[in-house]
Amino acid sequence: MSKMAQGVCKLTGSTGRFVDSHLIPKALTRAGGLGEPLVQGGIGRRPVTRHSSWYDPELVTQEGETILAKLDDWAIRALRETKLVWSGWGPTRTLTDNELIPGSEWGIRFVGNNNWRRLRVFFLSLLWRAGASTREEFSEVRLSEGDLETLRRMIVGENPDPIDYFQIQLIQLSTFGFEHNHTPIPRVKTIQGNNGEPDYEVPFYRFYFDGLIAHFDRRPLAEIQKTPLEELVLGYGERLCVSTVSYWESSQRKMLERMWQEVDKWPRKRDLPER
Repeated sequence: MSKMAQGVCKLTGSTGRFVDSHLIPKALTRAGGLGEPLVQGGIGRRPVTRHSSWYDPELVTQEGETILAKLDDWAIRALRETKLVWSGWGPTRTLTDNELIPGSEWGIRFVGNNNWRRLRVFFLSLLWRAGASTREEFSEVRLSEGDLETLRRMIVGENPDPIDYFQIQLIQLSTFGFEHNHTPIPRVKTIQGNNGEPDYEVPFYRFYFDGLIAHFDRRPLAEIQKTPLEELVLGYGERLCVSTVSYWESSQRKMLERMWQEVDKWPRKRDLPER
């Protein structure tokens, strides 16, 4: 299907010409903002180079893209103003306002903002885009038709409630590292129980861009509501607690190294293909 084809917008339901729509904002996936290509790899796939993030030519019409672009523009400014992404750091290469755990590369950062609820809508829009897109790179995000419809309505109405639905936690890389793109992936983490309660597992979708990691909790809503995390959850209140970890100790770096190991398995070429 060409980018000028007619179709039904998956976001608004209106009929019109499709437009190219970025699944993750282009401004948050450019290497240094200078146009250098980023390497994109995947387990079992030949590595390619990109100058920006992935776009879908059959997801939304101009009406839907206008909604997403407006949300993206606002969110990019908010993320940079709160220094949650590398491109908001300026010449700095290390966070200075996070509290490090003694003897560890991990820490926490408390960030105040009265717009966390709207930022949650932005992140939910990324989840919706990934689930609604037919791009191979986003195929690991599998949402039911009911979830896609619920998310669609939340985005169009800019409604972040209920906060526990696909609740979001943020992890920030506290030191600057290698700039790259990474597709969203499903994962499972083990959470230590409190007050003698047993440990429990949390399935989640993991999104990464520009030094920031977002976890979308995939558990049933009723189960999530039994374990409220308050300030750790985006949109819960005006103060957000963000976990931090240095780039060198992060799982992001380890996954990137695994990607490069995959690169080495492919026949060498003078240049990686562009697509």
